[in-house]
Amino acid sequence: MDFKIIAIDGPTGVGKSTIARKLAEKLGCLYVDTGAMFRCLALCWGKYGCPESDDSLQELGDQTRIVFKHNNVICNGKDVTDEIRTELISSLASKISSFSSIREVMKKQQRTLVEEVRKSESCLGAVLEGRDIGTVVFPDAKFKFYFDASPEKRAKRRMLQLQERGENANFEKILTALRKRDFQDQNRKVAPLKPAEDALIVDTGNMSADQVLEHLAACIGGEKNVS
Repeated sequence: MDFKIIAIDGPTGVGKSTIARKLAEKLGCLYVDTGAMFRCLALCWGKYGCPESDDSLQELGDQTRIVFKHNNVICNGKDVTDEIRTELISSLASKISSFSSIREVMKKQQRTLVEEVRKSESCLGAVLEGRDIGTVVFPDAKFKFYFDASPEKRAKRRMLQLQERGENANFEKILTALRKRDFQDQNRKVAPLKPAEDALIVDTGNMSADQVLEHLAACIGGEKNVS
């Protein structure tokens, strides 16, 4: 079986999670939301007072168990699907992801998830979305995509998501926080956010989710060279 690994990277608010989930369903692949994994760690980290020693971070990473069940995220046996989507957790996720020990733990967990599915032959491949999938976690992935869009369009998208969940959402505050996270992610020393050299850049700002999905499916189905 030709087991496909599909990497989707990009900043906050470009539609990575939505598209990756739909693409995985369409292709019969495992969907791995690596952003949710970091958010789970951030949630636990915040509850422990945000310790920054290497030992504490290593212990946190080793003891946090994350499972994806359908569209839900289970962390240490608890459904945290909604709890990890707040702006506070988003900010903490950006901070904790800058630690090399945490990124190393997450890289191992992500690779293990994919390898277990590959060996079980329960899926035809894996779709992973995050910020360093194509550059660090799976640099040899056959298909690599990098989503992007203007900060303003991404902030508007994020605001609508929060409003749909009944949360108060201020566009200017969201835009400021988004730009701050972009800067942090792009300038961190370990695994900075950037497109893989052989990734196909996809501007999702003026495309619907269905249009992006069909574009990716066409590239993958047609074995299009995305370099």
